[in-house]
Amino acid sequence: MNASFLFVLLLSALAFTANAQCRNVCRFRFCRLDGSMRPNNARSILRGPDYSRTGFICRNFPGGRTLGRIRSTGTALIQSGSTITPINKFRPNGLSPAFPRNYFRVTPLTFQRNRQGVARRASVGNQEDFLDDLCVRLPIRNYNIDNTDGSVFRTIATSDPRDCIAFRPVVRPIVVDVAWDSSDDFDLSVEGPPGSLGGRVNDNLVAACGLFPAGKEAVSFENMVPGKYTVKLMHFNNCFNKRTRWVVNVVVNGVTIQRRLGRSNVDDRTVLELEFTV
Repeated sequence: MNASFLFVLLLSALAFTANAQCRNVCRFRFCRLDGSMRPNNARSILRGPDYSRTGFICRNFPGGRTLGRIRSTGTALIQSGSTITPINKFRPNGLSPAFPRNYFRVTPLTFQRNRQGVARRASVGNQEDFLDDLCVRLPIRNYNIDNTDGSVFRTIATSDPRDCIAFRPVVRPIVVDVAWDSSDDFDLSVEGPPGSLGGRVNDNLVAACGLFPAGKEAVSFENMVPGKYTVKLMHFNNCFNKRTRWVVNVVVNGVTIQRRLGRSNVDDRTVLELEFTV
């Protein structure tokens, strides 16, 4: 076995160890709308500032009890191998300015005030360039455990490092997302100029009339080609002929440049069409 092969093996082992540490520490997870847990350290598209489109933060407890309201969190931690650094002390070469200590926080999900996800503050300077695929751990310092009837069983104050939610941000220069407050099915599409590479984030559970209280969908672009982008939102399936509230955000380089809200009770029709230019 030659030295170069040993070196490759060593690098692979270090990478595996770092990922395993980041992946296996935290007790809290992101859950899908059906209640199934996503893997620890799940990758999550970084949306615009001051709102959340992540899965809802969840954790199961004995006796069928579940996670209630998260009351407070600590400063997000950046993990690289065995090194753990508070985000406000994270100093990679070229970063300017440094991240504030409350860059990541917990917030109620849009149209689901009883559930919480992870949001972030608006980026400043070149912060957006340093977020992609970071191993982020957000400590959860105070939270409620709820009984099966929704009443509070116990409030927990903790400094245990395992009480956290771990995720890896996926940074894209253009993200368009939609959320709505019913179990209807909406379809979001974005057409960019020639050469743009965009794709849908299929985090919506379709054909689920009556099963889920809300939905979401997003389209993100891997590159930013100058030109005109056209957004269309279709109310594809109106389950119960009721009005559904929806909100669309257009985020470019971490800044929300357009936000549209509306109500719809149509079926298989376009309810929003807008354009933006970069």
